[in-house]
Parts: sequence; C-alpha cells; structure tokens
Amino acid sequence: MTTPHDPASLPPSHIRAAGLAAVPPQDGPLLWLPEPAEGLTSEEHFMARVATMESELLDTEGLDKIPQLRPLIGDLLHMNTLARIIGPSGTFKSFVLLDMCGHVGTGMRWHGQFVQQGTVVYLVAEGAEGIRKRVRAWEQHHGIRMDNVRFLPRPVQALSPEWEVLTEVMRRLKPVLIVVDTQARVTVGVEENSNTEMGRVVDRLDRLREATAACVSLVHHTGHLGEHGRGASAVKGALHSELKISRKGDRLSNYVLTVASGKQKDEDEDAKHLFGMRKVSIDGEFKPDGRPVTSLVLVSADAVPDREPLEGSVEWIIRALDREGVPTTYGRDRLRSECIRLGIQTKTSKLEEVARERKARARNLPPNPPPAGSQEALDSAPLEGADRSVSAGQTCPAGEGAGKGQDTPDLPAPSPSLRRGQVGQSGPLCVVCNNPLDPEWASRGHNRHVAC
Repeated sequence: MTTPHDPASLPPSHIRAAGLAAVPPQDGPLLWLPEPAEGLTSEEHFMARVATMESELLDTEGLDKIPQLRPLIGDLLHMNTLARIIGPSGTFKSFVLLDMCGHVGTGMRWHGQFVQQGTVVYLVAEGAEGIRKRVRAWEQHHGIRMDNVRFLPRPVQALSPEWEVLTEVMRRLKPVLIVVDTQARVTVGVEENSNTEMGRVVDRLDRLREATAACVSLVHHTGHLGEHGRGASAVKGALHSELKISRKGDRLSNYVLTVASGKQKDEDEDAKHLFGMRKVSIDGEFKPDGRPVTSLVLVSADAVPDREPLEGSVEWIIRALDREGVPTTYGRDRLRSECIRLGIQTKTSKLEEVARERKARARNLPPNPPPAGSQEALDSAPLEGADRSVSAGQTCPAGEGAGKGQDTPDLPAPSPSLRRGQVGQSGPLCVVCNNPLDPEWASRGHNRHVAC
C-alpha cells in the first residue's frame, strides 16, 4: 500500500515531470532518486550517488575545509545564522536593533565591539511612522548618515507567496543583516504555540538566510514571566543566537538596559552589555505648538570609547570646547560665540544639546530633565520670586545689562553638593547611588557606576 507522498502512487506522467526514477536496492523498498544521466542505468546512477556522498565524509583534518563562523557584531551576532532579540514591552528592543543596523551599515564599532560592515535591510513590520525620526536622531547624535541601511516599511507574511519575492530581492541585494521587526507581525494567522506551524515559519526564514548568507534577526516579545520568547519552542531551537533585553529604572534619566546572550551555539553566553537612553532634539523640526521633535538614541554605560567622536557630533563639539577651557556654565548664545571663534559651524538646536550635556556633566546630573511633577523636578525648580523670563540658552537669571539668553559671567556655578545634600564632596557623584565616581570614568561622560 502506498502513501500519498510515495512517488509510486503518482501517475507515470507526473513521475517523469518530476524527474524521478526508481532504483531497486538489494533489500527494502524502492529508492526514488533524480533520473539518471544519459547513458547510465538506474543502478549505475544510484552507485554514483553513493560514491559522491561517501566522498563528502570528512576526517578530523578535513574539518578545516568547513568555513568558520564569521562574526557580524562581536560575539553577539554572526553571519549566515538565525537570531532573535527578545524582551518585555518597553525595553527599547527596536532602538537596540536600529543602533546595530546603523553601526553595521556605516562600519563603526558597536560600542567597542567588532562589526562586519555591509548592507542592512530593516523590515519595519510595525511602527513605520516613527522610524524616520529615530534614524534622524541617530544620525544627528553620531554626526554621520545611516548609509547602507534599507527600510521596507510594511510587513511581508512569512507563509505568503510574497515571501518568495522578498527572498529573491534579498538574494540580489546580498545584505549582511536582515532585521524582521516583529516576529508576530509577519506571522499573522499562524498559531505561534504550534511547533508544526512555527516550524514552517522557521523553514521560510532559513531559506532567506541560505539565499543571502546574512544574519536574519527577529524581534519578539517575551511571555508574561519575561524569561522566554513567547510561543513555540521550535523557533528557539532553530536559532544560533538569542539576545535578551531587560530594563531597570523608572524614568529616562535612570534607565539601564542590559543586553545579554540568552543563547549562543558556539560562543560564551555570559557576556552582558549595559546601555542608557538619551533624548535628542532633531535639528529644524518642531511640533505644531512649537516644541522640538525628539527621539531617543542608545548610549553605552560600560564601553570605553575606542575612537575620537565624529567631527560635528555633539560629543566632538563638547570635547573641542573642553580643550579650549570654555566654562561649562555657558548657555547656548555664549557657546555660539565660542564656536564662531573656534571655527565650529553648528545649528542652534545642537548648541542647546551641547549646553545641556556640559552642564549635566559639570553638576553630575542626568542630561534629560526629570518628569514634571516628580520630587526630583520640584527639587530643581527655580525658587519663588526668581526671574521666569530666562531663555533656553541661559544658565542664570539675566543680570543688569545682560541681553536675552546671556549668562551673567560673575555668578558662580551651583555646587554639586546642593543637588543631593552631600557636604564636602567636590568630585562627581553617581546619579543612582550618590557615591563618588572614579574621576577618569566620569571624564568620559559617565554619570553612574557600571553596577548601577
């Protein structure tokens, strides 16, 4: 009795169309192989296939012929593999992946980690409306265009015929990294708890990987407990790498993101990387009520910079001003005069960010203001009776003869001890635990301990 999958059950015309031929072995059922080459009998063709497979067997020395795994980003992501980034909602998974994309596309080291430069494709299957300002904020923060990164601002269903179209486009483009954000949005209608159905999704992802030799990385949410990726275990079993993202902190100024390896088939799983989030006001963009358009960028909390910042970036301007001894109390307008003197061309919105960041570092305060109404905001609010006509570029109320937006030069900078109630502590303090920071660590722009 034959099964529906047994070629013997098919009409002869279908067997010929499929290019199959039956080969009778010494024992057991018929073997169905591609039709033999011209001039060979079925048995001769079968024996030739046996000899070919036998020649593929490798001894220990032959293992050196297998191509080695090629890193894409340090020990976290690798070429020609399936990967996944998981975490609860609100852990900035998409920001982490976008930051990786920007570094791979431009060839910059990813917060101290090796990067294999190449083309990146980001499948924005949800939240496409916000991707532009995230990219603009990243470009402004790093002072460089996010080159070699392509975006597809809509989902493509993994089990639909259009996935084959996507695979062919990727085969022609040959990217080194393909991001699918999110897994759920490209598997609509698929039972994510079914290993059978999700196994078919994995097969489609694998075909995309084989066509490009890229790292195909999914973005996915964890379950209620936040320990594992939601859904069938078949997906994790097929992954080479899985990165977990978690978040501590209750406001932007003290967020600490941890990126840890939840699975690595061939690398150490103990590595962890710590990050914070920084708000960026996008140059020349404003909301209808006049407020600046803002977004967030990823900043390292534990990596030591291994290169000079790019010319024109916020960090580059800060270092140039620091080298010239420009006081950290200067506001936007006085910084503009100093930049003109030094031959630095920049925009007003970037100068505001420079002024805010320099003051934050000088006082050891977070660069982003605390939420309105919080105790921290009340503590830092101006005293009753203070001049409320101070502009965004001022650091102190305007004194007699001072123009709008001008600092009063003879007023001293606030003491760091006024912030947290510490008396006699002249060095920078950690914004989390309020204990002294190492001066060299603080000079690199860090305002918290690694453990915090």
